[in-house]
Amino acid sequence: MNRVLFVALCICMSIFTLSCTNSKLPKATAPQDGAAVVRAMYNRWQNKWYPNFAFEQKAIFYKDGAVTKEEVWQEIYSQPGNLHIRFNGFESGKGVIFKSDSVYTFDNNQLKAKQRTIHPLVLLSFDVYFFSPDTTIAKLKELNFDLSKLTEAKWQGRDAYVVGTTSPDDNSISQFWVDKERLYVVRVLTNNKGVTRDVEMNNYRQIENNWVATEILFKTDGKLTLREEYFNISFPKTVDLSIYDPVNFTTARW
Repeated sequence: MNRVLFVALCICMSIFTLSCTNSKLPKATAPQDGAAVVRAMYNRWQNKWYPNFAFEQKAIFYKDGAVTKEEVWQEIYSQPGNLHIRFNGFESGKGVIFKSDSVYTFDNNQLKAKQRTIHPLVLLSFDVYFFSPDTTIAKLKELNFDLSKLTEAKWQGRDAYVVGTTSPDDNSISQFWVDKERLYVVRVLTNNKGVTRDVEMNNYRQIENNWVATEILFKTDGKLTLREEYFNISFPKTVDLSIYDPVNFTTARW
């Protein structure tokens, strides 16, 4: 056998061996439950999701299909778990602060109520990329999402994981929907004492290479009650975290 033919045979054998070896490599495992979806979300966007998010929004309220009121709100988020909302401007004296799983409600610049609350939208839209997966999973369980149940469905033409149910057509069950490819939340349904709340995160856009849902729809027992439209969106590099301290509500600005 001449040298050229020998080398050619060696190359062919090497390619065949590599092909056989690659065919035996394990494929990426699809999530088997909701906890695995949470871990996939975290792994996909860890150190890539935006830690600070500021915007204004039109808040359009509905009753029986008709608009009853429109306001403009100012909001800012900082990871993990900090959200400050002002209703109709800083001078209105009205707003809320979400901090450390508590919500503080203000009117006329006075604290009117404090309540322990895990905000499911903040948790699944932002905090999931900053908390450890175990922390997020524990909070989701506290919110009564059944992470042992997982199925798939279409959402606005895209494939989605549905966590919390095996029957995505049953809107009475607490569940959240995650875009299968991009691994961001697109829908959250909760059932609190028989009252169902369905929140849609719509019109995702890439702004400064960040995925942002620019329209949020809130439905109660199937009826639209609030539509939020985001604008003046920015991603501050730094935020003075004192604005999330309830004692600074009156003077907080961003």
